[in-house]
Order: sequence, then C-alpha cells, then structure tokens
Amino acid sequence: MKIPVYLEIAQWALLLALGWLVVIMYRQLGRVFGPKQESRHGPAIGSSAPGFEYLRVSDRSVRLAEMGNGQPNLLAFVNPTCQTCDTLVASLTRAHAAGDLAAVRVLLLISDPVSYLQISAAFRETPLEIGQVVARSTINDYQASGTPLVVSVDGNGVIRKAGPAAELSDVRAFVQACVLAPPEKELAIVPVNQGD
Repeated sequence: MKIPVYLEIAQWALLLALGWLVVIMYRQLGRVFGPKQESRHGPAIGSSAPGFEYLRVSDRSVRLAEMGNGQPNLLAFVNPTCQTCDTLVASLTRAHAAGDLAAVRVLLLISDPVSYLQISAAFRETPLEIGQVVARSTINDYQASGTPLVVSVDGNGVIRKAGPAAELSDVRAFVQACVLAPPEKELAIVPVNQGD
C-alpha cells in the first residue's frame, strides 16, 4: 500500500517544523542556563565623569555639575517612588548627620517631576542637595537605566565606583572609593643613552 504524496509532504513539513522548534528551545535554554551576560548599569570604572546641567530643586536655578575640579563627588541617581531609593536617601541623610560625607559633594539626581518629592518623607526631609536632570543625555552618559545608582567620582573627575546602594555601609564604601582614590599614575622620565 502506497502512502499518498500529500501525506509524505505533510510528514516532512511537520518533521522540519519540529526540528526548528527544538533549535529554538535549545537557544532559549542556552540564554537561561548559559553564561551570565553582565548588564551595564552605571558608567565604566576608570572613565572620565562628564559634567552636566541640573535644576537645583531648592531654588529652581540651573547649575553646572563640573567633575574633576578637585572636589570628590558622590552622585546618586534616585527616584522618589522607589522604595530602595528611600532607603538610600535615608542612609545618606544619616551619613551626613554623622559627618561621614564632609569630604565629598553629594548630589541626589532625579529625572521625575519635582512634585514627586512630596511622596517620600526621606526626600522631603533630607538636607542634601537635590537636582533634577535637565537633559536626558545625562542619564545616558551615566548609564543610569535604573535606580538607585550611585557613582563615586574622585577629585580628578575619574569614576572610581558605580552601582546600586541602599544601606549605610554601602554609602561609606562609595565615599571611600572617591576620597581614597589611588593617585593618578605619573609618567616616569627615563634618560635615553645616546651612545656617549
């Protein structure tokens, strides 16, 4: 008994589709169980921190945040609706009260409307400077795709540490990273012997 041609074609098409689904399944499993891809949250360590403009919330004036002017900076990209950001702002406020932040300039940066600051008691009560990011390019330059993101910038404008933080111990580690940064490498001048 001979199998009709249309059934043979359907059988091969089904087998081909099943093979394609197996390939797709293995690719998905490879993504789940394969090597972890490191996400880029925050700028590269050792790179130069770009300056940017921000709107200071306290007096609604536009300011320029310059990096590399000798003053270490601790930049915290935060969101008033984020619970972890609330914890970070409270930790920064406690560190400020304890004098742990005396050696650095701390700037809390938001991209949300200023009215959102009323949502969080930690944001309303902090004595730290809060700035609203003026240009979206600042978020992109610092790769602040999520909050909170803390960036330690030393006095030379070099990024020393970047990543999420919340607790007081995290804050202290970020402060140490920008204050106790290794000195810039000096070029050694080696005399060249010109065949005396």
